[in-house]
Amino acid sequence: MKNTITLALCLLIACSLFGQKTQRSLVREQNSGKKPVPGAQVVFSEANPVISNNDGLFTLSFPRKKAGEWVFLEDVQKSGYELVNKKDIEQVKLSADERLGVDIIVAPAGKLDAARREYYDISDKALLAGFEREKKALRDKLQKAQLNQQEYEEKYESIQKQYDQQQQQLDQLADKFARVNFDDVSPVYKEALELYKAGHIDQAIAKLESINPAKRTEEIIKEEKRIGEAQKELDAQRAALETEKRQQTANLRLLADMYNADFDPEKAEAQYDQLLQLDSTDLEVLDAAGDFYRKNHRYEKGMRVYRMIIAHPEAEEWQVGNAYSNLGNLHTATGNLPAALEDYTQSFSIYKNLHYRNPHQLITKDNLAVAYEKLGETNAALGKFDQALTFYEKFNILEKELYDAFPQNMAFKSGLAISYAKLGATLHTLGNLEQALTFFENCNTLEKELNADNPKNADFKNELAISYQFLGRLYSSLGNLDQALTFFERHNYLLEELYETYPQNVEFKNGLAISYAKLGEVQGALGNLNQALTFFEKANQTIKELYAVYPQNVEFKNGLALSYEKLGDIYSAMGSLGMRKALAFFESFNTLEKELNAGYPQNVEFKKNLAISYSRLGEVQGALGNLEQALTFFEKDIELSKDLYATYPQNVEFKSDLAISYVKLAQVALAKTDKSTAKKHLQEAEKHFSELHQISPQNTAYKKYLDIVRQVLETLK
Repeated sequence: MKNTITLALCLLIACSLFGQKTQRSLVREQNSGKKPVPGAQVVFSEANPVISNNDGLFTLSFPRKKAGEWVFLEDVQKSGYELVNKKDIEQVKLSADERLGVDIIVAPAGKLDAARREYYDISDKALLAGFEREKKALRDKLQKAQLNQQEYEEKYESIQKQYDQQQQQLDQLADKFARVNFDDVSPVYKEALELYKAGHIDQAIAKLESINPAKRTEEIIKEEKRIGEAQKELDAQRAALETEKRQQTANLRLLADMYNADFDPEKAEAQYDQLLQLDSTDLEVLDAAGDFYRKNHRYEKGMRVYRMIIAHPEAEEWQVGNAYSNLGNLHTATGNLPAALEDYTQSFSIYKNLHYRNPHQLITKDNLAVAYEKLGETNAALGKFDQALTFYEKFNILEKELYDAFPQNMAFKSGLAISYAKLGATLHTLGNLEQALTFFENCNTLEKELNADNPKNADFKNELAISYQFLGRLYSSLGNLDQALTFFERHNYLLEELYETYPQNVEFKNGLAISYAKLGEVQGALGNLNQALTFFEKANQTIKELYAVYPQNVEFKNGLALSYEKLGDIYSAMGSLGMRKALAFFESFNTLEKELNAGYPQNVEFKKNLAISYSRLGEVQGALGNLEQALTFFEKDIELSKDLYATYPQNVEFKSDLAISYVKLAQVALAKTDKSTAKKHLQEAEKHFSELHQISPQNTAYKKYLDIVRQVLETLK
């Protein structure tokens, strides 16, 4: 009897310790009056897959889980449908009342894309109308002498910058609006968004402004204080207020979105500022505010919000990991790569621990893969290519595991393709061309499959185009220029298709400019200088148009600078008749890079390009016989090259650039018959090339340069 009681007691304890948490929810169709969707498969981490019944209901069982713990969505599948509210459902905290807390919303396949296009067109028109309105107001003030010319130009530059920033966010805004489920929002929210969808943006804003969320927010804050002073009497009111607070938070966020669409990012920013005043402890609000500040280049505010998430006492580990990753993105955007590396390392450590504790959780493994990718990118940007390669190899291993487990998941397939591209690019830089080719071919194969299965997906077509560019660059390095030309032509063909279909997409237009430049490079290498010049002129014209519309975009400004370098290179290759034109283009290249370096002194790419621009100017002046001017430019080049190498001594590219700078100085010294100085510079170059050859023996270029330098030194003995 005693043994029976003991056994029963043990079983009771076991059930208590290892019981399961049940959660119920349902699958509904978007904007259908809450129509249930039967037959949908729902897969959550640590729960068996379930199928929704005829009423759209499903029940999940989570062994070893309890209320308050997080669970993660892995997949929702229903033939002919696609998931709408992924962001709301991908991580859910288990409730105590067995309700999952959020329903799964799906839409018929293709409906989201149609809605995105509709919202994009509306937003684009509204944004342009707002921009034109602001420009007209400025012109009127100038004509009425309310502004002087300088004030007018400053304000015009400011609104142009704001317009450029908002134009680049339209895709994300259209996607956000397309995913709204009218069945679940408040009447005011629904009416405002319906007005917006009909193109009546002024009425939509007026509808939201009519309820004065800012004023009501102030009232809420005052009310909270009063409730805190009389807690016992006001418990019921506090519950009601919290409900309204959530509603006003949603209204403020919607109003911010609409101010964005109406080309008024300052008012949108004010809404997020007020949201943080309303509640800076709500992790969802902090995440939304951080996302807004980051995408709209409010770097300091974004960093402050992400640090608040990191320090939040209720933040889950994965939320802290995401915050560190976003901090890294902000530091990368501002050129502070050492700080970015620290943040990415913190994010990586968190996801490594989470994955170790739960190796079968897909979202954790996926985020760990991204963390490896970020570490690889930052180490590559710092010139630590061996370390970058190690991180990319681990990135690739995880992406393979994810894709093997879910071969129908397009995101995992795309991630695997990207990991192959990263490995190939790094090995290409290190001189291991055969292995790089294998990875580029693997990437290209996957991208072709993704594009074939999803021919209307512009992102997959763009990724396929980029994979052809990688192959073209690799075959150029192998000396197979005809094969390189074939791949660059495919790259260009796809970009022309994309740009023709999406003429407002600045990424595709920028990609088209790059494709022209690549065609120019290979034609130049083939000796077809006139064809090369034609492509470089197209590249220059395309990027010049982008920069004219988006003068604050540093990527486009740098792209324009590099297009001037290409034009200078081709005219230099034409001999003495082209040197004057080459000089003019190199001067334009140098002017833009000086401005970029002055504006972003922490950005190593801009400093490197500035050094190259001085080197190009020195080469042309030397060819024109102006040795003293050439020497001046080469000295500026080597000063920057020394600074870059001293700051990043592990960067093999900077070491190679420094060695080449010494060779340039030696050439001038030889032209001036100063053999002693030439010998001194060549000895420095020999030392660096010898060290580079030891570091990367597979890179044949280092060995080639080393042999040439040693041959010249032999003649100087």
